[in-house]
Amino acid sequence: MSEPGKYAPAAWGMVPLVPVVVALGLGILTADLAGKSSPGSWLFLMGVVALPALYGLFRPRPDRWFTLLSSGLVLLLVFTFGGWRANTTHAPGKADFFAQELKPEDLLVATVKRLRPGQKTMRAQVALRAIINDTTGNRRATGRLLLYLPPDEQTARLKAGHTIVFRGQPQALRAPLNPGVFDLRKYWQRQETYHQLFLRQANEWRIAGEEPGGLRARAEGWRRAWFKTFQNHLKGDRLAVAAALVMGKRDLITSEVKSAYTETGAVHVLAVSGLHVGIIFLLLRFLLVTLLRLDRTRVGRIGVALLSVICVWVFALVSGLSPSVQRAAIMFSVLALGGLAYFKSSIFNTLALAAIVMLVANPNQLFQVGFQLSFTAIIGIVAFTNHLNRLVRLPGRLLRSAWSAVAASTGAQLGTLPLSLLYFKQFPAYFLLSGTVVILFAFATMLAGLLHGFMAGVLGISAGASASGWLLRTVVGGQNALIFFFQGLPGGLIRLTYFDGPIAVLLAVSIGFLAVFVHWRRRVALLVAVLGFAAVFFWARTQVRGEVGRGLVTVFHLSRATLIDFVDPETAFSLGRQPATADLDWSAGPQRKRFGYVPEFTLDPGGDTTLKSGFQLTDRLFTFQDSRWLILDGTRKVEAKQIPRGTDYVLVINGFLPERLPATATGGKTLLIVDGSNPFYRNAEWRALALERGFRIHVTAEDGAFVRRW
Repeated sequence: MSEPGKYAPAAWGMVPLVPVVVALGLGILTADLAGKSSPGSWLFLMGVVALPALYGLFRPRPDRWFTLLSSGLVLLLVFTFGGWRANTTHAPGKADFFAQELKPEDLLVATVKRLRPGQKTMRAQVALRAIINDTTGNRRATGRLLLYLPPDEQTARLKAGHTIVFRGQPQALRAPLNPGVFDLRKYWQRQETYHQLFLRQANEWRIAGEEPGGLRARAEGWRRAWFKTFQNHLKGDRLAVAAALVMGKRDLITSEVKSAYTETGAVHVLAVSGLHVGIIFLLLRFLLVTLLRLDRTRVGRIGVALLSVICVWVFALVSGLSPSVQRAAIMFSVLALGGLAYFKSSIFNTLALAAIVMLVANPNQLFQVGFQLSFTAIIGIVAFTNHLNRLVRLPGRLLRSAWSAVAASTGAQLGTLPLSLLYFKQFPAYFLLSGTVVILFAFATMLAGLLHGFMAGVLGISAGASASGWLLRTVVGGQNALIFFFQGLPGGLIRLTYFDGPIAVLLAVSIGFLAVFVHWRRRVALLVAVLGFAAVFFWARTQVRGEVGRGLVTVFHLSRATLIDFVDPETAFSLGRQPATADLDWSAGPQRKRFGYVPEFTLDPGGDTTLKSGFQLTDRLFTFQDSRWLILDGTRKVEAKQIPRGTDYVLVINGFLPERLPATATGGKTLLIVDGSNPFYRNAEWRALALERGFRIHVTAEDGAFVRRW
């Protein structure tokens, strides 16, 4: 007979925190899928589950079924807590959210969190603090806002931490209007930012008070001073890459450099993240433990841990305190403090604890790509690096260190592979080489950047600053040269046209079974992994670009311009005006990549054209496949007196006025398409006219691009 208390509830082996973080994440995910609602319902569920869960937790019984039930109730309690927390932190659901009852005469008071200069405007991410109104009184306000400011002298004085006052009516962020375009609205919503506001004149806003104070503002000052020391010794792409890699200043990166780092799988080093914080942590441990051996006493261990945590967070502040840096700082703080009492625990417990802390503080981090990649990269390193190290025995410490870097890079790539393919649809073929190179150079660049900052900014030794500046310039120059070399190799980037969630899960499961085989040599695990990889490979080979079929027409939404793509098995051409190359990713680029075509030529909507494929444009009328189109151009004085019978689509372009719409008995099946070349303030007029005349209507500025396939 079993002894009482033998089967303690929540006895999950050496990784008791892993089931907890999984339950917490599932609760947050469920709340997101169900739609954010009042947290009261989740709180009620927590109360219902809490009593039996706590009873089972503190009153263990010898029956195994009772143990399993108690463990399940504990996880269910964590699950409901995750759902409750996700709803309580949802900004628009709060009573003091700034957009709830905002009036035109209200003044908004906000604190600048981050600044990012652009070509035409300065983008400031601000946190609202209060709403000022002389009539109704002042009230507290919460929420975040993207504020776009004109590039003038006042904007040039603005710094992170400043308090500003402004007036305006923020607009909700919109979903992408063209097919396949990156969803910026969802991206910002995951950061609790739901609105944006464009301020055109300097008198619409002002800086309230003097220079910002506080620790964060002081760290920003250190960052600017550090950057000035770089400017004295580096120029062009070397300065841009060094500033981005060492201190998180990315606004100098050119599109050419970003493209090269992206295509070689090294773009992550251009954003200060876990890799950079990890390098700082390792350098500190090497200095304090390996060289100075301060960990020989308990007091020394406490001092090493506290100093490591302080230095990591100071670097996080100086580098801009981005979400990825916050995640890494929390993770390494847990690692440092967890070692005070020689706490023997699995690294997965440490990762789970860091994830729990971050998700409780901000549940939205679960959906951020950086959060997911950070943890999967570390999981991959832990799962594969040691075993890959033992595969090859190399002589000499330098060669072994180089192979360790290759093993770590391989583990990280395996861990992040499913997410990389899911989100980015591409994979660098030479990742073993480029990944290893970038890790080694990132370490050298961080070391040189820290040394240069100490020599030039702290000690002020000109000779030392010149030497460290030369070293930093040489290291960054070598890194850039190798990255461009890898970019130029044939077949360096494998692009996928489609990679969905289920196949990403299958790939992740296959990699997981491979890790099981590597650790425990289970042949069944290897067999499952091989079958999984074969299924993924077979699926990838069967994927082709989207089928056009008989024909495809896409009326894109372009601001103040018209663009229509016509595609059939014989040819592809456009009507209107092609966007600039830099704007393709936000307009026609994703759709063209999906279906694998490039327009051979572009026609003027006002001309007359006949093509061999059967397309004929005459006097604003044309036929494509079995559809008939009428173009109404606001720049043309000649007007159509009547919409021809049998017209399927009426395309309104270039500010054609609603009152000039030709007469017709009824709209019937005719679809009225109003594209982005028309002023947005007339959209309501067009909808009212369509309702009155019996037309169906599609406004690209509100409904997105119009797509028709045959």
